[in-house]
Amino acid sequence: MGKKFVLVICALVTSTTVSSCNRDNLHSVEKQNSCVEFHQRKMFPQAIRECNQAVSLDPDNVQAQQGLALIYVETKEYAQAVRHFQKAIALSPDVAIYHYQLGETYQWLEQWSQAEAELKRAIELDDTLYKAHYRLGRVLEALDRPEEALQKYTDAINRSGKFMDAYRELGALYIEYNYLAQAEQVFREAVKALEGRGDELGEMHYWLGRVLQEKKDYTAAIAEHRLALEQKPDLFDAMFGLGWCYSFTNKENAKIWFEKFLSAANQKTRPDFIYAAHARLAELMEGAVIQ
Repeated sequence: MGKKFVLVICALVTSTTVSSCNRDNLHSVEKQNSCVEFHQRKMFPQAIRECNQAVSLDPDNVQAQQGLALIYVETKEYAQAVRHFQKAIALSPDVAIYHYQLGETYQWLEQWSQAEAELKRAIELDDTLYKAHYRLGRVLEALDRPEEALQKYTDAINRSGKFMDAYRELGALYIEYNYLAQAEQVFREAVKALEGRGDELGEMHYWLGRVLQEKKDYTAAIAEHRLALEQKPDLFDAMFGLGWCYSFTNKENAKIWFEKFLSAANQKTRPDFIYAAHARLAELMEGAVIQ
């Protein structure tokens, strides 16, 4: 039953019933606010309970529907999240953020066509949503449409010049297709844009070093990897990059950095880097000639 219909019914009956309708709406908002508080404290069962009570009291409480969906995203119950985002959209079809959030959820489910449709709708409603452009780029990559993905990453950067993820994906895609000059340009622009942003700047120095490494400009790559670690000392990929680049220029330094990388590696470290570090270090220990 829609809100307008409920209000009509309330207007036609006794004042007692009107007060009851108003109390239900107010109580729904109170439950929704309680849901938000529990969600912020990561108390998910309690948050779900409160939001469910909010929508039971007022099925047209769109913020409670969205709140439930966001909780289910965080708990990785994506099918439930989709259901509540769809309810929010049914209540407010022209709110761009709901379409964006539903598109992102479809992305987690790897339902690429649905994700593309929702993200495009979000952009139609609000072209300034830079994360929607970025997410659409990720989806287009998954759909094997790299040229369109490049454009969407570029669109995201044009709408927010300090969004690291878009720089990273744009440059990485250029690297994948061996457009190294374009990748270098992207990451040089990112380094300028993210000056003073600590970990994010470190990430961009690493990626610039990665491009220079691909170009076999090992001296310049070493400088960038060092700058990356100045900004983010636990950036394992930059440690690996230093080991790899030094393995072509200075074997002793290469051993030092490979050993640092391997001793710092954890479950989140790229396994291909761990394998390559062990293999290259073994070659260096055997006195292999630097090539």
